[in-house]
Amino acid sequence: MKKYTYTLLLGLLLSGQFSQAQITLNLALNSRPQPYLADWVYPINGQMIITYIGGTISIDPNVKIKTTLLDQSGGIIGVSNLNAARVYNLKAGVNQFTMADALQLQNLSLSGNLQNLLQRTGRLPAGQYQLSVEVVNTAGDIVRTKQSKPFYVVSYQLPVLMQPANGASLDAHIAQNVITFRWTSLVPTTPEQTFYRIQVFEILPGQTPMQAFRGNRPLLDEPVGRGMTQYIWHPNLPMQDSTANNQFIWTIQTLDAKGLPVPSADMTTQGRSEPAIFGILHKSISEDHNINKDDLIKH
Repeated sequence: MKKYTYTLLLGLLLSGQFSQAQITLNLALNSRPQPYLADWVYPINGQMIITYIGGTISIDPNVKIKTTLLDQSGGIIGVSNLNAARVYNLKAGVNQFTMADALQLQNLSLSGNLQNLLQRTGRLPAGQYQLSVEVVNTAGDIVRTKQSKPFYVVSYQLPVLMQPANGASLDAHIAQNVITFRWTSLVPTTPEQTFYRIQVFEILPGQTPMQAFRGNRPLLDEPVGRGMTQYIWHPNLPMQDSTANNQFIWTIQTLDAKGLPVPSADMTTQGRSEPAIFGILHKSISEDHNINKDDLIKH
């Protein structure tokens, strides 16, 4: 019994004298980080903490970070190039990094379509993702510690055009002087500044509305102030000329603080709401006469 007790005490003493160094990882990732991945350098998106606790049995403090980006189904859509990854020399205690260091955007190889989109817009499409980070030795064959965090890129519902409604006919006498456009707000609201841009295109004879929308130069192309969901247009056009074409298509484009389209379920829209078509109604002299006559009868 005495021999067993002595052996146990010796083992405890030796374990205290020969403790192994430890490396731990903590990802404090905002669940809804800013959509532009280059902005992950800012603290609002979170931080990565790697803690190095020394011991009598040391571990090489030189490490690399292996990053994997996964989609909602768990499929890998991006992975870092470990050979080109930066080597970090951990100091004893807490080592603090930005989420940009964890993401390694410049060293992250993404799937083809995603890579093209990121190069064009600087952000991921709306959806659910997971960021997995491993701290490995410089050879990449030993994992010191790892952690994964989910995050979400918000999808916005673009404004709905209300007035003129699709298929509306505007009175030529009124439209000659003023046309009022109204639409709903972006949903959900965002702490970032968003702006609207109104565009009106004329549908020329022989054109389909979408041909005019995609190919014609806009008659009206103006920014609208933050939070504004109405625009009053004073067109300098021959609206009362019954021989004129007077068919139009309009839309609202929603832009973020950088002047780029907000992300939506369909990224091909470039932040533009579904367009609406309106025309100009020309009343004949006899119609005007009848209306005036009816007004007199009522009075």
